[in-house]
Amino acid sequence: MNVMAETFVALLQKPFIQAAFFLFLTIPSILIIGPKTADKAWLIAGLVFIGFMLTNALYIAFISDTWRYFFYSLGGSVVYLCVIAVLMPALLKALSIEGSAESAMVFISIIYHPVFLLLVVFLKWAYVKVF
Repeated sequence: MNVMAETFVALLQKPFIQAAFFLFLTIPSILIIGPKTADKAWLIAGLVFIGFMLTNALYIAFISDTWRYFFYSLGGSVVYLCVIAVLMPALLKALSIEGSAESAMVFISIIYHPVFLLLVVFLKWAYVKVF
C-alpha cells in the first residue's frame, strides 16, 4: 500500500476524522442526488450518518483501546449531529429545496449507535475468549 493510502486509513481510524469525512461526504451526496423535497434531503443525510455509524463500528473491532474509542465515537456522533443540524437547513435554503428544514426523523438511528458499538465490542471479546 502506498504512503498516501496508509495515511488515509490511519486518519480514518479516528472517530472525529470519520465524522468530518462523512460530513463532507453529505454535501456532495445531496448535490449529486438532487432531492426535490427537504424530507428526501434529510433522508440522504441520515443514510450518510448510518454509513458513519457502520464505519465507526467496523474500526472499533480492530482498535486496541476499545473503551476510549467507544466514548470518542459517541462524541463524534454528537458533533456530527450538531453540525448537520446547522448545515442542512442552510443547504436546503441555498438550494431552494421545498419543505420543512426540520425533518430529521432519520437521525433517530443515533440511539442504535452505542448498541451497535457495544455489540461489536462483545463480539470482539467473545472471539478473544473462544479463540
